Amino acid sequence: MNCIWITVDSFRQDHIHCYRPEGPTDPTGDSFPVHTPSLDRLAAEGVLCTRLRSEALPTVPCRRGIFTGRRVFPWPDEPPRKGMYISFNLPGWRPLPEEDVTVAEHLSERGYVCAMIVDVYHLMKPSQNFHRGFQCYEWIRGQEYDQWHSQPLPEGYLEAHLKPGIELGPGRLRVLDQYLKNQMYREGDQDFQAARVFRTAIEWLERNHAHNSFFLYVDSFDPHEPHEAPRRFTDMYDPDWDGPDLVYGNMYRRDELTAAEHHHLRAQYAAECSLVDYWVGRLLDAVDRLGLRDNTLVVLVSDHGKIMGEWNHYGMPPEDTGLELNAVPCLIRHPSGENAGARFTSWLYNTDVTATMLDLLGVEPKPLTDGESFWPAVASDAEFRDHAVVGHGHMVSCWEGDWLYLVNTNQEAAALYNLAEDPFRQTDVADPYPSVREDLKARVEAVAEGA
Repeated sequence: MNCIWITVDSFRQDHIHCYRPEGPTDPTGDSFPVHTPSLDRLAAEGVLCTRLRSEALPTVPCRRGIFTGRRVFPWPDEPPRKGMYISFNLPGWRPLPEEDVTVAEHLSERGYVCAMIVDVYHLMKPSQNFHRGFQCYEWIRGQEYDQWHSQPLPEGYLEAHLKPGIELGPGRLRVLDQYLKNQMYREGDQDFQAARVFRTAIEWLERNHAHNSFFLYVDSFDPHEPHEAPRRFTDMYDPDWDGPDLVYGNMYRRDELTAAEHHHLRAQYAAECSLVDYWVGRLLDAVDRLGLRDNTLVVLVSDHGKIMGEWNHYGMPPEDTGLELNAVPCLIRHPSGENAGARFTSWLYNTDVTATMLDLLGVEPKPLTDGESFWPAVASDAEFRDHAVVGHGHMVSCWEGDWLYLVNTNQEAAALYNLAEDPFRQTDVADPYPSVREDLKARVEAVAEGA
């Protein structure tokens, strides 16, 4: 059996129709449904998991868990490395450790041809080693702060992407400035980042589908910010916009923008989600066209979501831990159609998805794996894990049922929320529910102590 694993960065679960048909919630604006027919089709043909949590955030710590099946939180004591240039020195944001065995190494030793196609530039920085074990790897350049192009921007080019009247220093402008340099020579829809990533993946399949067994890892940084898509996608959500080309909301607070500007940023993100969905569909069409459906497992996950104005922010501050930032898609299509159409509602980690993939391929568990296969529990929607503990910088969260227990380790403060009644975390209910607070606190402490 082959496997195609697709990771899409920053894809909120509520921006996928089959997860939330009515569309994302917004405490300061209208809801609107997001167009994702390809992901909806993949969900109908496979298993939709509702409670995936990446056990360590953001981008790099999560990929470490995916690539190794091994937990990264609680944070190991690891020195920073040269060459990171925009890592914020977050815990867990480090290269793959030498002692870890990657999925690609494990499968390569068992006869698989392993390929990696990514535009997630963080994985390809000096010393990161995420391409270890792959016989073929391609880095699609140009995302975000990838230091690819260095020519100066034409006069007025940067300003055309800014809200007038707000002073922004170089520190707030540097990511957008680099991104615009990288994208200056785009000539058409085929040159957008997601298009380049998935077109390359399709080309690899066309040239390599005759191998007896292959593992193709595709990692799209979209729909991560800056949020930019061809106009036909943006027009699906904001057809009348005639203001500046706002693509990078992280430079602003929600209260610095008008309702129309805020809606446009949300529309840009939704458009990029639909763009990614379109190209996932093109890849799935190639699987069918090449006769691979009956022998190819397809896995699609995201690492985290995105804050789009909630808590007055854009981006992903760890303090904004909640459904918008942590609830992400997980879709698995078995080539035989096993469990097609099932919804799996138990908690699971990204490391469990790795273990499940190896299980479905019929490959023995690899060394140094914390994840476990949840596939035996899918058919009956049996409980697999009853909670999840997640680390994100200085924030630690425990999820159980509708409860969210949130610890700020910098401030040595904790709070408890009932997300069913309070999805935007307005009211700390730790005092009225002391037994719940103590139970979830104990679960966090057990993970922190390695239990």
